Amino acid sequence: MNIIKLKIKNNLRIIALILINVLLVIISSFISPVFLSTGNITNLLVQASVLAIMAIPMTFVVISGGLDLSIGSNLALSGVMGVLIYQFTGNPFIGMLGSLVVGGLVGLLNGIMIGYFKINAFMTTIAFMAIARGATITITGGRTISIVNKTFNYLGQGSIFNIPVILILIFTLYVIFHFVLGHSIFGRSTYALGGNENAAIVAGIKTKLIILYIYMFSGVMAGLCSIFVVGRLSSAQPWAGLGVEFETIVAVVLGGISIAGGEGDLVESFTGVIMLAIILNILGLMPISPFYQYIVKGSIMIGAVFIYGRLKIIQE
Repeated sequence: MNIIKLKIKNNLRIIALILINVLLVIISSFISPVFLSTGNITNLLVQASVLAIMAIPMTFVVISGGLDLSIGSNLALSGVMGVLIYQFTGNPFIGMLGSLVVGGLVGLLNGIMIGYFKINAFMTTIAFMAIARGATITITGGRTISIVNKTFNYLGQGSIFNIPVILILIFTLYVIFHFVLGHSIFGRSTYALGGNENAAIVAGIKTKLIILYIYMFSGVMAGLCSIFVVGRLSSAQPWAGLGVEFETIVAVVLGGISIAGGEGDLVESFTGVIMLAIILNILGLMPISPFYQYIVKGSIMIGAVFIYGRLKIIQE
């Protein structure tokens, strides 16, 4: 009996998250009868795909004690460059590879500045957020670039046995990186870095390299998201990914990942993604101005920080 109580106490946060999600589903089904329809659930999951994918690297970033505010702008730049490379080469695979490389390069620059030059993560990534967005608008002239290619658009529009390909990819990514975060040297180093960087250095962890890898990973995943967004819209848009960084941070914080770093996991982040996706979906089904969504997101973030602070006190 004591063992069961101890397990419940240790997993109080994740249990609370699951119960809140169940409660949200019940409330949402009463608010709108359309909510539980197969079409709406599929739409909810697909719409949350970018958020779900970007929550993976953001979890690594936040656990390491960092922050990446450049992901939305990086997504837009990677998508535009991928389409332009495709138009130049005529090869969709080279175009998609170009998106991943461009995303990775932005992440590489973030990692170098933060890890090796010790510039604050907030300042570095917000600077690259502006640079990447500015470069995207300059390259496109603020115009949308259309693309009609089944291969390039497959990730955004394709399905296997009526299951969207992107959902299969997301499931696979979470399984892989849940293992990486919890059971690999890289994952343990990420926790150590966020817990106490000086202690990690003394323990022999190459913290500069770990930081570089984490931000490169974040950049590559932004490039992957850009392929999905371009495929779904059949176009590269200069304003794509606007606000993604904020939504991703909200989802991660909702999942209980500590902004201070050193704790959390992908299961918590995923439950946070689902919670935010449900809230945004039901707001979309209700006759409420989309402008109010920003107020709701901000309020949710403040509420989540307060609630998890109280839960931490209870656990201790």
